[in-house]
Amino acid sequence: MRDYEVFGINGIRLFVSKEHRAGTDSVLLGKFAGAVRGKTLCDLCSGCGVIPAVLCADSPRPPKKIFAVEIQPSAADLLRRTAAENNLGFIEVVQGDLRDDGILSAIGRESVDLVTANPPYYPIKSGFERSSGAQRAARYEICCSVGDVVRAAAYLLKFGGEFKMCMAAERLTDCVCLMREHRLEPKEIVFVPYGKNKTARLLLISGKKGGKPGVKTVWR
Repeated sequence: MRDYEVFGINGIRLFVSKEHRAGTDSVLLGKFAGAVRGKTLCDLCSGCGVIPAVLCADSPRPPKKIFAVEIQPSAADLLRRTAAENNLGFIEVVQGDLRDDGILSAIGRESVDLVTANPPYYPIKSGFERSSGAQRAARYEICCSVGDVVRAAAYLLKFGGEFKMCMAAERLTDCVCLMREHRLEPKEIVFVPYGKNKTARLLLISGKKGGKPGVKTVWR
């Protein structure tokens, strides 16, 4: 198995492993994030860094800074390798628990223009769980919940900053309620269909800190 995958117009090489690879959901979220030129970003639950890689590969001008927060050491090491070998010195890997206020304060309260997150989709014991510890942590709320991620995003974002998240479509209500609770007003929801019946499997949701009510819905 090749230990890297190549992304976008700038040919970014993302280093991966058997347990930490590029998923379709992360790639979609990276593209959903939009223009990043000159912005300060934070990617929560960053894994091996798919979203930062897509953002850097697709943008003709780089962001000012990307903080990539990841709790699993093996994934964080892959992301450091990607940053080093692609000369992406503006990516800072923050290895630690996003529920730790010390981790968030080191980045800076209300210091970030855009927060992206592809967090675990499912509560613990909600169904079949993968056998791999790394994969369980990526898909099930073992290390953090959706609520933890939304809270962290609200702490980091400037007023008017944007929050972009990918989530299982079945948890739409959770996303909207949690975002409103933390003053991240939902502004756009994109449903990603699956199968012939077009049932939504994933959603991409965007919120604005301190934004006014009003949301646009789209089927991809």
